[in-house]
Amino acid sequence: MPRYQKTAPGLIEPQPGLASRMRAGKVVPIISHVIGNDLVLGGHSRLVEAYAQRMAYPLNQRDDLSQMLQFKCITDKALAKPWDLGAHYLEFVKNQLFDLAEAAGVAEETRAEVEANFDDLSLAQFCDSLGCPNFDEGADNPLLLLADLPLPIYLTTGYHNFVELALRKAGKTPRTEICRWHKTLEPIPSVLAQNYEPSVKEPLVYHLHGFDEYPDSLVLTEDNYWEFLVAISEYRGQEADRIAGRVRQAMAESALVLLGYSLRSVDFKTLFWGLIKPRPVSQPGVFVQLRPHSDEERYLEQYLNQAEFEVVWSDIPTYLKMLRPA
Repeated sequence: MPRYQKTAPGLIEPQPGLASRMRAGKVVPIISHVIGNDLVLGGHSRLVEAYAQRMAYPLNQRDDLSQMLQFKCITDKALAKPWDLGAHYLEFVKNQLFDLAEAAGVAEETRAEVEANFDDLSLAQFCDSLGCPNFDEGADNPLLLLADLPLPIYLTTGYHNFVELALRKAGKTPRTEICRWHKTLEPIPSVLAQNYEPSVKEPLVYHLHGFDEYPDSLVLTEDNYWEFLVAISEYRGQEADRIAGRVRQAMAESALVLLGYSLRSVDFKTLFWGLIKPRPVSQPGVFVQLRPHSDEERYLEQYLNQAEFEVVWSDIPTYLKMLRPA
């Protein structure tokens, strides 16, 4: 039976054996895009609401970005292709970053230079030019806490390089890889095909839902999520598997720690049924609830019981500090 931990933040004890797994590098964190959005893009909820306002979304439900992007790609013929929709979303993110930089008092000269090169800058270059993310402060920054852990592989559903930047801040040299969930992504060179073995000093950051350097790799719409689920399930364990073999191996051999996910979100559901539920249940799993709601505790625990996951009611920084090896 799974062991549920419902202690108050600051009173959490690690699941038996998790500390030794951490020292052996046998823990794989799965990091939600919500964490990066909260840290860098002004908050995930605000980002979603800003998109709804920018596109004048006419329907009542305005808290699900995948639904809004689904609506946009169907009603705007110019965005019917994956690359065009991805580029459209990244342009929106750039505008959000620019607005945040202006509100934060970034020098007008800097903003003018960035604006003049708006279309030519990649999102990573755009962030760097505006000085974000700023990792100089924040002892409770979850990405910096994650970067300090002695782990060789990080999985994320984030589209951006925020995990990589945190790892570099920690003195490591991360390698970026993406899930090739549709065929047009196959020509992208793979770091895992270059005689590279993930290590604590050179960890792998595996972007499950795409990476902003490749706009057509982004899992954005509701349909994209279900296409992703089918793609990663269809050839599981075969040569044509859409998930890299090294990642499948790590997930089968390691404890999983899910950070920043909501049980109701489509990104969690596709991960759960496509990657988590099918893996060997002999390996422990931990689900850290970002914003716990007491009326949902029983349902959440029963749902995750299907994959023998432990539920920890905690804020993410508190839990990550507990995970650090002594």
